[in-house]
Amino acid sequence: MGYRRTRPMTAQTIPTSKLSMARPRTQSIKLPLHVHCVTAKGKPYYYLQRNRGTGKASKRIRLPDDPRTPEWWDEYRRLMDLPAPTIKTDSFDHVIKAYLESADFKELADATRRNYERYLAIVRDKWGALEIKGLEPRHVLALRDHYQTTPATANAIVQTLSALIVWAIPRGHRPDNPCYHIKKLKTGAGWSPWPWEMIELVEQHAPRWMWHAAALALYTGQREADVLAMSWTQAKGGMITLRQQKTGRALVIPAHQRLLAVLATIPRQTVQILVSSRGEPWTPGGFRSSWLANLKGPLAPIREGGFVFHGLRKSAVVTLLEAGCTDAEVAAITGQSRQMIEHYSRQVNQRKLAAAAILKWERSQNESL
Repeated sequence: MGYRRTRPMTAQTIPTSKLSMARPRTQSIKLPLHVHCVTAKGKPYYYLQRNRGTGKASKRIRLPDDPRTPEWWDEYRRLMDLPAPTIKTDSFDHVIKAYLESADFKELADATRRNYERYLAIVRDKWGALEIKGLEPRHVLALRDHYQTTPATANAIVQTLSALIVWAIPRGHRPDNPCYHIKKLKTGAGWSPWPWEMIELVEQHAPRWMWHAAALALYTGQREADVLAMSWTQAKGGMITLRQQKTGRALVIPAHQRLLAVLATIPRQTVQILVSSRGEPWTPGGFRSSWLANLKGPLAPIREGGFVFHGLRKSAVVTLLEAGCTDAEVAAITGQSRQMIEHYSRQVNQRKLAAAAILKWERSQNESL
């Protein structure tokens, strides 16, 4: 891609996990001298051992989990008794580090911070030692196109890079934002809402924890992160109260009667409503892995149809609109923008108008006979 640099002291290349849920992708991490990787149950573990495989091999020392983080390299340098690297104040390394420590970054929602950290790690890996003021639109375009097979990831990287540069401009690191010249890649129509027969498959055939999670997402219209974090204190008196992690928006939602019936069947094991088979609150990764692992047998049509958990939130929107709710009423439940609700509303209205038109057509033909 031209505008990049290679980390020093590299001796080994290993594959890492996929960057996007939409499509698996392989990335490489180049490990420094005396470091090797051991994979157990699909998870990589990193160890430092001098003179490995010889009679002078030192004791093996485990390193932190992710070699893409500054903490991993700090620990490696400490164990190897290496001096800390000199970071130029105008490099991506320096600007990204300052941004991640800034008040502006800390004010972002938890989910946004996690995503930014993920994509800024990619930027740092590509361009860490280079000067941020040397970045040009052609470099951003090359980075975007490097991930073009996963367009959602490509767009997210550019969006995150743009946010970094917007923060850096008033601090004198560069005068303009080259990301403004880069168009987004087309990502398709997004995740589809679930047909009701797919929802019934989960209710009738899935393990109870899957139905509990699906019902909570469907009848509140909330994102996965907010559903997993929902506590029993947020569901009482026939109301669901929450503050959305992504937007920070506070919502008070009357609980649907069917949701109240589902909640009454869930044992209270922890503060959180939803728990794993171990009786512990779900981690995002653990929930997604378990959800996907159970989409087999009678639940296979859900996977084959491309229906993902986030689609249940869209199902809530569509169902509310089809029930005759206004855009404002739907937005009050899901916390989405009016523009997003209007987008769904146009789709629902189109179907209703088309159905009404066909009925009129058929009626006029019958009357003429």
